[in-house]
Amino acid sequence: MKQLLFTIAILAGAWSVSSFGYFWIESFLDVEIGYNEAPFIYGAYYAAWSALMLGIFRPSLVTRHGVRFTYEHSIWTVLILTMMAGFLLIVLPRLPEMPWTREETPVEFFYANSWYFIPKSIEIVFQQILIAALVFALSDYQLKMLKLSLVTATLFGAFHLTLAFAYDNPLYVLRYAIAATLFGAIVPYLILRVRNGFFASYAIHCGYYAVDITLIHHVFAVSN
Repeated sequence: MKQLLFTIAILAGAWSVSSFGYFWIESFLDVEIGYNEAPFIYGAYYAAWSALMLGIFRPSLVTRHGVRFTYEHSIWTVLILTMMAGFLLIVLPRLPEMPWTREETPVEFFYANSWYFIPKSIEIVFQQILIAALVFALSDYQLKMLKLSLVTATLFGAFHLTLAFAYDNPLYVLRYAIAATLFGAIVPYLILRVRNGFFASYAIHCGYYAVDITLIHHVFAVSN
């Protein structure tokens, strides 16, 4: 149990520190930037976090659980990247315009362009590594799938509630917390029981943002 709690502490710490680091970069450079304005800076930032987490959890994932990158995985990688590129280069630029006429400032995701999704996709890799490490750590304790799903759903949803520290839009925070909770409930089954489940969960994770930004474009184009 101590090992499990230690793993959860590492995961929670990495999530929290990486989130604060996002805003630290802006302060350090003394400019207002985000994923749209500095995609490669933030992409490199989350790539570094992903590499760090892989380095920390690799012995457990490879030695105890036999997780390895295979030729089949490379096909999945190319397929997902191709689908993402198609959405970013063909679909997203053709979505309806969204004039913003309200007094409050919208969250950064409202203005997400194709460049935005470069660091976002890498941030999702980072989050997927965290949740996969959590799932494997919990599976070591022989938890039944229902209990495992409840734990990951609760933790993943709770982690997303920390968005409230950065955004004062309750609907925005609640929407992502609920989505994260639902995703956390299914991801243990995908990772532990489904062939290439990690890639399937990554595709679902990215797909949510693609659907969300598409709906935002249509809803606000109509309402404004």
